[in-house]
Amino acid sequence: MAKREDIYQLGWDEYLKKELDVLLDKVQTYVKKNNVKIDAVVPLLRGGNISGTYLAYKLNILRITPVQYKYFFKEEVCDLLQIQKANEDLFDKDAEVTFLLVEGNHCYGTAATYAAKGLKEQFPNCKIIYAASNMDYNYKDVIDEYAEACFYGRFNNDCEELSKEKCIELGIDPGKVIIFPRENADEEWTAFGELKQFPFKDGKETAEKAKLCETIDLNEFREEEKV
Repeated sequence: MAKREDIYQLGWDEYLKKELDVLLDKVQTYVKKNNVKIDAVVPLLRGGNISGTYLAYKLNILRITPVQYKYFFKEEVCDLLQIQKANEDLFDKDAEVTFLLVEGNHCYGTAATYAAKGLKEQFPNCKIIYAASNMDYNYKDVIDEYAEACFYGRFNNDCEELSKEKCIELGIDPGKVIIFPRENADEEWTAFGELKQFPFKDGKETAEKAKLCETIDLNEFREEEKV
């Protein structure tokens, strides 16, 4: 089980070279090989904001329409809420558009799955390319139902389900919990280390106006940690 002192914060140069440029190369190769025209980049906020914007600039994509999904922790459960949908003024509902959905840190991939599903509900004829700055190896296929292709900058073991040997084989440091240079280590540990709600200044008001996607029983995670 990871500890607070296991958190390692990437520097900006590390983040660029080890994740973003690797991810960019994979997406560029796919787009060129398959003659794909991306109509808009869809960053999954907040984690996909910088990676999404970076890809948009490098791929010469003007339109960016973010979506936002967020976990809110209570005593026994955690609610995944939809805070923001894609801008419906950019395209006709029935338009055959291709979105580049961009996530930052992909753990179980639940938020990304709901984001992809949400895009399909808003734009039934859309196609989705999914790109995550980093991705848990065991959950790399969860978006396949909605995406034409999925890409990652690096693999992680954030869900802590891989053996030390498998981590080393995949190039994952089993002794580190890597976070982005822009992230708040206290926030990340509060949410995913302690399974508690981080005190956002506007958290209560935001949660009250958001749409419930899924409720997760936190006791299941706590039982797993005891094993």
